[in-house]
Amino acid sequence: MERLLTTRITNISHLAWHGLNTQSRLSLVKWLHQNGVACSNRSELSIFQRQNLTCSQLGSVLRKSYRVSKYQCVQTLRSFHQEARALCSLLQRSGLSDTAWNASLLSSQRHHFSTSSRQHDQEKQSQEEKKEDEPQKPLGNLLLVLLLVGLFFLLELYSEYGSSSPNFISWNDFYYELLAKGEVERVIIRLDEDIVTILVYPGAVVRGHKVEQLYFNLKTPDIYQFEKKVRKAEEELGVKDGVTITYHRISSISRIIALSVIVLVAYLLLRRLPKIQMPSANDLFSNITKAKFVRVDVASQHGRGITFKDVAGLKEAKIEIMEFVDYLKNPQRFKDLGAKIPKGALLLGPPGCGKTLLAKAVATEAKVPFLAMAGSDFVEMIGGLGASRVRDLFKEAKKKAPCIVYIDEIDAIGRKRGGGGDFTNAEEEQTLNQLLVEMDGMGTQEGVIMLAATNRADVLDKALLRPGRFDRHITIDFPTLVERKELFEMYLKKLKLAKPIDTYASRLAQLTPGMSGADIANVCNEAALYAARETKKEVDTPDFEYAIERAIAGVAKKSRLLSPNEKKVVAYHESGHALIGWMLKHTDALLRISIVPRTSSTLGFAQYMPSDKKLYSTDELFEKMCMALGGRAAEAVIFNHVTTGAEDDLKRVTKLAFDQIKKYGMNQRIGQLSFPDTDEGFGTKPYSKRLAAMIDEEASSLVAQAYKHTEKVIVDNKDKLQKIAEVLLEKEVLTYEEVEALIGPPPYGKKKLLESDGWKGTI
Repeated sequence: MERLLTTRITNISHLAWHGLNTQSRLSLVKWLHQNGVACSNRSELSIFQRQNLTCSQLGSVLRKSYRVSKYQCVQTLRSFHQEARALCSLLQRSGLSDTAWNASLLSSQRHHFSTSSRQHDQEKQSQEEKKEDEPQKPLGNLLLVLLLVGLFFLLELYSEYGSSSPNFISWNDFYYELLAKGEVERVIIRLDEDIVTILVYPGAVVRGHKVEQLYFNLKTPDIYQFEKKVRKAEEELGVKDGVTITYHRISSISRIIALSVIVLVAYLLLRRLPKIQMPSANDLFSNITKAKFVRVDVASQHGRGITFKDVAGLKEAKIEIMEFVDYLKNPQRFKDLGAKIPKGALLLGPPGCGKTLLAKAVATEAKVPFLAMAGSDFVEMIGGLGASRVRDLFKEAKKKAPCIVYIDEIDAIGRKRGGGGDFTNAEEEQTLNQLLVEMDGMGTQEGVIMLAATNRADVLDKALLRPGRFDRHITIDFPTLVERKELFEMYLKKLKLAKPIDTYASRLAQLTPGMSGADIANVCNEAALYAARETKKEVDTPDFEYAIERAIAGVAKKSRLLSPNEKKVVAYHESGHALIGWMLKHTDALLRISIVPRTSSTLGFAQYMPSDKKLYSTDELFEKMCMALGGRAAEAVIFNHVTTGAEDDLKRVTKLAFDQIKKYGMNQRIGQLSFPDTDEGFGTKPYSKRLAAMIDEEASSLVAQAYKHTEKVIVDNKDKLQKIAEVLLEKEVLTYEEVEALIGPPPYGKKKLLESDGWKGTI
């Protein structure tokens, strides 16, 4: 009997449970949890009567989940509830305890209705996906309805007869062409817009043409008197049947509804879009003030970074800068001796000499965080931004200590602070003050090494240069002869050469004094490009000669044709330079004369064997002036007039003359005085007007002496000048050997020409 009754209850629960689909079951279980019923999906409907749930509570869940009518749901649940209560009472009267039959019931339910947890998770996931998809359909329908409503009101506001139409006419056209001819069907007076819309009959003729549009617009200043005006016109024209006139006013309610619909549609569309996390005002400002530095990651350096081996030359600079790297790698070795590492190093020197390249090598070799930033990245239009970025940069550096901070082109923020003059920049000064405090101030900590580079050391503030901030000033000057050879050897390894590297490196190093490392790299690259352009398989001597000429004078512009007279003047001008250099004692050896026009606006040039001399005597400087004046003197002697071709020569001569008097103290009248250079038109000269006049007189006198001596040499060797010029006109290019064959060896002995083994070229 007990088994029969238990099976009956189980079957009732089984039918009720399996009458629901998966979605309904999950909804039912969820509702039970919300109402405090501890239940899983293995608990059946018989548990409802154990919790004394009412039919109305159970019915609300089943109606929502199973989607049946309220009447059917209530009747079914009521009959089921009554039968379940009757069977439970019968079990109790039969002597079966509540615990026993409940355990038997649950065991039988587990046999019929147990569901794996994995299957439950899959059903729950699919149900959540359906729930996400289902609300979109009614929302999409709502948006469509709202959009249609908005369009309806917009069409009502701006109908086809609205003021947006450009079909306007004047009062005279309306009076004579429409009203007088009886073409007007109806007049609509728009009170809100001071516009009248005139509807005409189909087939109306205006100005002899059949109209396509059946309406016209007319602007009137007094919209409320327009009807009287029309009636008066009808009386004048004798129109018996008056034109129908209606008034139209756009309702404010329509405007509000249309605007509300548009706003609501926009809001709902934005709600449907993926959420975009907009930064707050504080986050936006912090992104602006944050220092945009470049961090060299230690983990990414292997096999890709520039090392000290890749930096040719710069031996002294590398020794000084490597001490910082050694300290970061082995600090205890320095601390045992009581040494303190310098807080910073300033890399000085002309552009292209390797300052930034050396800093990149430090970043790779140091094996510590390396924060790099350009000086121009600090100061912008926003006030206080530079100081904020300095603080942010050093804040990050202190977190990552020990580390290196590198600022390229520090002169952008490190200029001398003014005394309140017109040319001061408060923002730059504030940035500099913050930099000074961070480098050596009250809150300065050890472990942050400062590196900076600039080619304008003369404009830096003294407080920035003092020990404790930039303890070391490392000068990286133009490479010497040995360093240039190392540079050429390094860059030539990357090229496919016709001869061994040693054949080219020494000679190229001799031909390129005053060139920086960047210039040397450019010469090698230009030689390779020229060889490729000429479809050569290897780079050889003529290619390097072309590259050097291009770097010195520019590319030969053969398409620029000179007149015979101009070409003759240029030939004698360049021959004059060559002759003076040939006949004087303290001059460089001639390498080549050319009268081929160049892209740098030069019509010709004379190339000499340069030297690395640093010290010059008075005689040597005087002969340099004479050699520069050789072209002008040759023009005057041969043609009895001068041209503008000596402009650059005169600039060099003037500078040499003033340098001897103002800087080198080589004038007896001025004495042993030296004055710094001042910018043209700015600053106060550190001497009186009387002394300035004396300097001008002595410079002019010195130039006159040099020109007089040059002219005398030209006159004494006029025949040699003519020989060189005539052959130069014919060949356009002459070398040292060809000049020597024409006029003989130099009077003071053969000029010093450094020749490398295997170099067979014109220079």
